[in-house]
Amino acid sequence: MIKYIIVFFVFFNIQNLFAQDFYEQVKGKDWILVTDMKVNKGRDLEFAEFDTRLLSINNMIWTFLPNGEFTYDYQSSADAEACAGVDFLDIDLDESSWQYNPNTNVLMLTLKGGYASIDDFVVRMTYTFEGLSDGNMGQKFTLKYQKTLFYNDLTRFNKRK
Repeated sequence: MIKYIIVFFVFFNIQNLFAQDFYEQVKGKDWILVTDMKVNKGRDLEFAEFDTRLLSINNMIWTFLPNGEFTYDYQSSADAEACAGVDFLDIDLDESSWQYNPNTNVLMLTLKGGYASIDDFVVRMTYTFEGLSDGNMGQKFTLKYQKTLFYNDLTRFNKRK
């Protein structure tokens, strides 16, 4: 019986070691969204630790804050000669949030935003968090898309008027 208890505690501690809390791993850093900025389309989201060598045109930089809040900004490389602003994702930060469940390793992301305004859509999706790994220029992580819990196209209400 004691052997089973020891095995359980060893397994539990190893699991906690490898599945550290999402926020504990990403806090205090800026993260470049490496994948396409169409975050409302149900895709994996890849983030790389901010490094000016990774910048090209219109890079979206996220900072995960405590209590499920985040901020974002856009930055381009100093060498960039043009700015393609038509695909800028605008997020209503007061209406958007993240929530992580360390027991299931699931991150729920709620976004209100759009590409022409902050009133294009509201979406809530779940992701599994693939912990930090070392890339060529620093750390990176992936949020693997699981499912869309709801999607509300706010533009359809504006079209009826």
